[in-house]
Order: sequence, then structure tokens, then C-alpha cells
Amino acid sequence: MSLKPLMTEEVTSLPPNATVLDAAKFMTDMNVGSVVVVDGDKPIGILTDRDIMTKVVVERKDPQTVKVKDIMASPVVTISVEKDIVDVTKLMSTHGVRRFPVVDSDGRIIGVIALDDILVFLGEELQNIATALKCELGK
Repeated sequence: MSLKPLMTEEVTSLPPNATVLDAAKFMTDMNVGSVVVVDGDKPIGILTDRDIMTKVVVERKDPQTVKVKDIMASPVVTISVEKDIVDVTKLMSTHGVRRFPVVDSDGRIIGVIALDDILVFLGEELQNIATALKCELGK
């Protein structure tokens, strides 16, 4: 099964030259804890609210002058839309992260897959299994 039905197609992204202050405002406005840093339509990094706290606030750096590219996690680990849910969970386990940019065959970002997306899918599948079992046991 392709990741397309599981992923979020609306990607919150910023260019690498955005300031950390702009990123923080954008993340607040969009109500998200991370953004994909893109060069055109190619993901090059991930910036999280934790990155801002640990690399700017705690270090007492100026968020108006620090650039996103200076504190983002890079290189970014991506996953192909053609992969499946097992591939995503293995990547999450290997890299210790909760979300990945989903890319097409040319490496262009087309979505994001997060642990939350997987949990929702698995919850729905477990409900389907439970319903099937109830029907079978009720016979």
C-alpha cells in the first residue's frame, strides 16, 4: 500500500534563509511543532520547536538574525510515496523521529507522514478487526 492515503498532503514548509523568528511565528500561526525546510520543492531539512528552544533560546542567540538553515536538522531523511507503513515504522525506529517528508520519484516533496497518521490508520484497522470478530462470535 502506497503512503499516499496515509500522508498529510498539506506541507508546512519554509526556505532555508528564513529567520528563526519568522519560523517561530509561522509555526505558531499554523499550530505545528515542525516545518520542512525546502529548496524549491526539495526537502533539505527539518526544523522543530525543540530546535528553536535548544539552539537559539537557551544559547541566547538572536532569533531575528539566526537563519533556519543554521539550526535545522540536515540532511533530512525522506521516504518515497511508494513505500509502505512497515517501511515508515522501521525508519522511525532507526532514526528516532516521528515524521518524514514523503517524496515522489524525483525527490520532490508531496506530503508528510507522521506517527500520528500511522496510529490513526492502525486504530481504524483494529476497529475493523474487532467488528469482524464480533460478527463471527455472534454467529
